[in-house]
Amino acid sequence: MLHSFTLQLKQTASDIWLFLKNPKDQPEAHKSTADKLRILLLVLLLNMTLTFAFMGVMQLLKLMGWHVNSSHSVLEMMRSFPIWAFLLLGVLAVPLLEELIFRYGLRFKSGYIALLAVAAAIVLSNLAYSNLPLVGAMAVWGILGIALVLYALNADKITGFLKKVWGKVYGVFFYFMALGFGLIHIANFTDFDYASAAVLLIPILVAPQVIGGMLMGYMRVKHGFRWGYFMHAGHNALLFGLAFATMGMLDEKLHIQNENYTLQVEEHMLHDKTALSSRFIGVDSVGFENQKLHDVILALLDREESLVELDKKKHQYTAIDLHFKAHAAPKDIKQNKQLVLEQLQEVYKFDVVYRSQQMDAWDVAIADSSLLATNAVADMGKSTVSYNEDAITFENVTLGELVGAIETNFEVGLIAERELLESGKYNFKLPKGDFEKAKEDLKTKYGILLKSRMELADLAVVSFK
Repeated sequence: MLHSFTLQLKQTASDIWLFLKNPKDQPEAHKSTADKLRILLLVLLLNMTLTFAFMGVMQLLKLMGWHVNSSHSVLEMMRSFPIWAFLLLGVLAVPLLEELIFRYGLRFKSGYIALLAVAAAIVLSNLAYSNLPLVGAMAVWGILGIALVLYALNADKITGFLKKVWGKVYGVFFYFMALGFGLIHIANFTDFDYASAAVLLIPILVAPQVIGGMLMGYMRVKHGFRWGYFMHAGHNALLFGLAFATMGMLDEKLHIQNENYTLQVEEHMLHDKTALSSRFIGVDSVGFENQKLHDVILALLDREESLVELDKKKHQYTAIDLHFKAHAAPKDIKQNKQLVLEQLQEVYKFDVVYRSQQMDAWDVAIADSSLLATNAVADMGKSTVSYNEDAITFENVTLGELVGAIETNFEVGLIAERELLESGKYNFKLPKGDFEKAKEDLKTKYGILLKSRMELADLAVVSFK
């Protein structure tokens, strides 16, 4: 049985090689569904073998310090979408769309030429509308309309001419589509630096997709459109299934050990919000467990969130474990945090710049102490701040805890005397997401007044490349 399988695999590889040496628009002689399924599985096996080989090369490059895949759009989608929605999109919908664009036209059909002409007209019309004045756009629409009418009147002649040259240019067209299919996937590497030497890696990064495009093209030409689609869907299903099976693992992004310090950064493939998380910043050590990258950056910057402008579109679902230990004296908390932040900048490709900016700050004052006293409670030990869709509820909190939650929720800066922040325990309830209403409630229900003043603040701007 193994011998038979080996022979079939060799024969399939030989057939593919003969086709790729000189691609022709010639479908295979009639085969049964069972035969086509067998060929599909064999081609898929060859494809996955080559894919894993190139993935191994990319992993080797990463270990050498190239960091070619520190951010990947597919991984971000896996983290943000429900599993069923991601699989529906990644295994069924996207492969169908890509097959229609890159493989449907590999067989000559007059209907496809007409469809291509209409699609090109629509794209050009939209470009004209977006980039030209209305008069210019209308002129382009008129020209395109005339061109479509002329095409419709001469469709048979145009189709006949294209059919004559089809065989001569088919090989170039086939490889052009396979290369195009591969190159669009470079966009998956969302932090790719096109201005660096990393551009030399593009052939390796897109090689699995280029090879996949060739093999899917082979299935489409030889056995029909649906079989190319089945292969594409099967390829994605296997890769994504493997990815989901390993989502609980940690991916080591950085490991530095020298005489001065030890630093390890590991990224969670999937952030488990229900798992325990912790953070510690001490004289000679820094530690984060199961913490979102954005929160780690904020903690290392050591400033109020209202004084940080953070690009939250990238890495919004990335969670990491970070362990830092300083070995050499002197051991300085601020210096250690800055060192860790700089290393994270290298791994996750972000910049931190500082600028002075006038910001609206708010002085906290007690306007009616008797009204505030009606909300005082006996110290129960534990304080809680809970959120729902409409409100923030505070139980057994100090004014300092109230101020901190307001700053976080409304992204504003509050200024109050230390004695005031540490005095008493209270219960409060404020509307969520409406700062003006919260200010009014603080004044009328709790006797706390927020007075506006402008202040020059040192703003930290964090931007991902």
